Amino acid sequence: MLLLQILRVTLLLLAQSAGEQGRHRRHSYSGEFGSASGTPFSNSGPDRWGPITALRIWEHCNSYISGIQLKFGERWGDMCGAKTQAQLAVTLLPGERITQVSGKQRTSVYQLIVSANKGRVFFFGQPYGNSFNAVPLSCTEYLAFLTGHYSGGSLTGIAMHWAEPRKQE
Repeated sequence: MLLLQILRVTLLLLAQSAGEQGRHRRHSYSGEFGSASGTPFSNSGPDRWGPITALRIWEHCNSYISGIQLKFGERWGDMCGAKTQAQLAVTLLPGERITQVSGKQRTSVYQLIVSANKGRVFFFGQPYGNSFNAVPLSCTEYLAFLTGHYSGGSLTGIAMHWAEPRKQE
């Protein structure tokens, strides 16, 4: 009788655990690329506003990336880094998601190449330094948010955080 009760409790706990696992989104992480010196940043909170729908990149003319800002749903997140005169902006198409971020880095992030699931590719900055390539672990994941570092007028490190789309997306 005691063995039967233990078996029931064990099966109940396993069923609850499996149910909770299904409610969590899959996540993966790529990076950090660059020297990662200076002030850390993270825009992980605004990703709850919705998927990334646009991005702004600031760069020094013919040089490194100085700042980055992501739009989540209809709201812009914080600007990370420094604003310079060369601002580039991209608006994603409805249902378009970022599936790959590549680029060049050394002590700063010099180039970002952003690829999306609808075949579009966006180039920012200059091809100088060592190459990096960031992709999610699963083909069901998309770029959810970024973390990294900046110092003075440059982005010194960047890391990509990938997640499966939220159910309301």
